[in-house]
Amino acid sequence: MEPDAATTAAAFGLGRPLGPWRPLDNGGAPTDSRRLDTTRGRWTVRTGRLHSDWHHEQARRVHRLQRAARAAGIAMPPPVPPPAPAVGYWHRPAPDAPEVVRVSGWLDGHDLRGPGAGPEAPAAAGWVGRTLARIARLDTGGGTPEPPHPLAEWQQWVAEAEAGGLPVAAPARALLPAVADATALVADAQRTAPAAVLVHGDTSRANVLRTPDGYALIDWETARLEVPWWEAVDVALRFATPSNGPTVAPDPGTVRPLLTAYLDAGGPPGPADPTAFAGLLRSQLAFTAWCLWLALGHRAATPEQRAFGLRQVTATARDLPRVLRSLADWTALLR
Repeated sequence: MEPDAATTAAAFGLGRPLGPWRPLDNGGAPTDSRRLDTTRGRWTVRTGRLHSDWHHEQARRVHRLQRAARAAGIAMPPPVPPPAPAVGYWHRPAPDAPEVVRVSGWLDGHDLRGPGAGPEAPAAAGWVGRTLARIARLDTGGGTPEPPHPLAEWQQWVAEAEAGGLPVAAPARALLPAVADATALVADAQRTAPAAVLVHGDTSRANVLRTPDGYALIDWETARLEVPWWEAVDVALRFATPSNGPTVAPDPGTVRPLLTAYLDAGGPPGPADPTAFAGLLRSQLAFTAWCLWLALGHRAATPEQRAFGLRQVTATARDLPRVLRSLADWTALLR
């Protein structure tokens, strides 16, 4: 059963709700976050499901990174310790059910996606670069990043879409050549890659808040293993466009200051060649695979989620080939 405002407030000791919780805007994407006002304060409440061993391990990975980052003084919404039974920062209201809920303190502020935030993005680039370097230096353990899904799995998903007559079938099939090229680039880069560490995994205009006390980094749920230089390059390219994703002509006035701040703060460096974009491509492939699953109706996707997945797969079928053609030109921004 899905958690509600009253049971969540009682479980976490948040006080009495002053009204129903309100869904937070997610830029047109489905949201699992809500604001809850209670007699003890204001809170961000996030709900989800831990379906598999991978989801449980991811919850523990997020907890490890976020706890270390908070101890190091990196600004973020303060997590509220969950009551038992818990996995990481998630509380499981029913021990045998997959539904979970987590709570953080509310931060007043705005993200950097809005029309009036354009001039602020370059100013925030220095803070972001320094923060990426601080995260890269945390002692949270290392390992090998997850490889992209093999092309054969993408082909199976396309066949499933075509067999079901789903609207995602055509853009998914059109995407396959770019998926093959991007997967090959990531695999080649990984063969000689330096050590990977836990990174935030989704640092973008959407997840940097301008608060009265400065900038803060939110939404740590996509923490993952990545080569720090690849993560910095991915973030720099994503941060250089209001669309929150790589473009064919990213703004050098954002990319270069962000990477300079990262390197000056002691972030591990890397080569200025196409391998530097392996993290960007790995991230884009993983996100697109998840969107394709939603469009197929996997993970108990709602109609809203399926429509979102279709939109994203369609956009990636258009944009990923352009991204791949632009990598050689983008290397000049890394020097």
